[in-house]
Amino acid sequence: MPDHSSRLSQIEVRDLYHAALGAGLTTMNWVPPQPQDLAAVFPGYEIEALIARGGMGAVYRARQLSLNRTVAIKLLPFDLGVREDFAERFRREATALARLSHPHIVGVHDFGQADDGHYFMVMEFVEGSDLAARLRHDGPLPPDEALRIVRQVCEALHYAHERGVVHRDIKPANILLDAEGRVKVSDFGIAQFAHEEAAGNITVTGSLLGTPDYTAPEQLVLLGAVDHRADIFSVGVMLYELLTGQLPRGVFRPVSELVPGARGLDAVLARAMQSEPGRRYAGVLELSAGLVNAGAGERGGRGWWVAWVVALALFSTGLWWWPRDVPPLTNSLGLSFVTAGTDGVLFCTTETRVRDFDAFARTRSAMFEVPVYVNYDGTREGWVLKDASWRSPTFPQTADHPVVAVTHLEAVEFCTWLTQYERASGRIGAADRYRLPSDAEWNIAVGLHADAHDPAGVYPWGTSYPPPADAGNYASEELREESAFAQFPVIAGRRDAHLFTAPVGSYPPNRYQLHDMGGNVAEWVQGADSGPVVIRGANWWESRTDALDAGHRVALARMGRSFCVGFRIVLERASAGGDKP
Repeated sequence: MPDHSSRLSQIEVRDLYHAALGAGLTTMNWVPPQPQDLAAVFPGYEIEALIARGGMGAVYRARQLSLNRTVAIKLLPFDLGVREDFAERFRREATALARLSHPHIVGVHDFGQADDGHYFMVMEFVEGSDLAARLRHDGPLPPDEALRIVRQVCEALHYAHERGVVHRDIKPANILLDAEGRVKVSDFGIAQFAHEEAAGNITVTGSLLGTPDYTAPEQLVLLGAVDHRADIFSVGVMLYELLTGQLPRGVFRPVSELVPGARGLDAVLARAMQSEPGRRYAGVLELSAGLVNAGAGERGGRGWWVAWVVALALFSTGLWWWPRDVPPLTNSLGLSFVTAGTDGVLFCTTETRVRDFDAFARTRSAMFEVPVYVNYDGTREGWVLKDASWRSPTFPQTADHPVVAVTHLEAVEFCTWLTQYERASGRIGAADRYRLPSDAEWNIAVGLHADAHDPAGVYPWGTSYPPPADAGNYASEELREESAFAQFPVIAGRRDAHLFTAPVGSYPPNRYQLHDMGGNVAEWVQGADSGPVVIRGANWWESRTDALDAGHRVALARMGRSFCVGFRIVLERASAGGDKP
């Protein structure tokens, strides 16, 4: 059980703290500019709507015209922007987010000070709502859903803590859920770098560093030392609220008295919300593991016999069955993996997206921002050096398009990065790994024999040419409508909806539920330790029968780049039947 006496004294401190804020600054009288008034301030954006307002300013939904993407712009109140303490806090939020590239953390694209004096930050736009709105609308969450959300929050915080960043304001309003229910942690506005706390670089007198109901006791003392364990306390408070719909104020009831079947969580929450940091979990991954064990204990205690009763009932009525299609596994990037006829190896159902590679590249140097040789003079031989890269190719790409212009080395490094991250977070086993598929594995996944090598008139869609309209993204008539490709060879009489690359998953999958095994972009596969490697599959600019053949290969230098080449990854499992990645 929590230390209720310490908890009561904490509530008294909160009351005093609230009263002390009367002397502090407030922005309640600030009126955010209307979207139309910001057109001149942000000429590169179309400001669409004011979508939120909080203690640190207002948030607008906007369209970035150069990239044709929806973003969120956070604007600091002008009167606070002129104060160095608040302006510095805002800059810290942007700097903290810029350093954090993680699937469960809202990404930051740009920040600075506009010509009119407002400080701003351009962020990833998350289509969805926050946990606070979910609680208001639906009430307490089912335990499995609450635990799923909190474990994703823990993954994000672990990543931040490893980089010396403490959030210090974890609460439902700062946890966003996208349209697919994935977590995005936002508002690092009071995040602190551990070394800065020790140096005492920044003090915001009279301002609230955190939200009192979720704030760890040591944060309520202005000069108190705060480390990553303050976030653990806040996560515990938030989980209690997600499960019960109540905040754990004063002498609160154990969660098991309010939520049937949650007895195993009492000890976990009690430890997370200890008033003394040293008595809490040592890290968020330890807290996450405690939640997993608690959930498994609740299910394992009495659920096994229910499963057997159901199984016997099905067997006795002749309805016993075994699913032929195994649901895909989903990893931390939101990529899905399925079996594709290869033992111990799961194939990603899509090619690696721009958003996936961006999460990786932001942890590396600028080595990825280099010019690329592309053949945009309309011939197959005329290669021209273009000042472009995977992030900004010479044709439109969104976050859901396949990443292109990536070398074999960079694709391999992406796999290494993802392996290390998911091993550390416990999503995959210590011997599991992500990698590029082998040539033989790619053969099997596309529908050939493992040792097939030469083109043999077998295509990803069948044995007839030309490809059907839904077979994939190939060079079709619409390509010739571009002046640079007016004489380019295309599949006569065929049109598809995509001039260049298509968002992954735009075309129906094959029998293994794999998309774009032909068309869209060619894909790197594993190669020898030295020398050229091969790419497999046709791409958006191919039309020749031999190039569209399922067995077609092209040798390419491992440091070669092309806007026609991307990659797909596989997950090699050390043992069958592992946990979901």
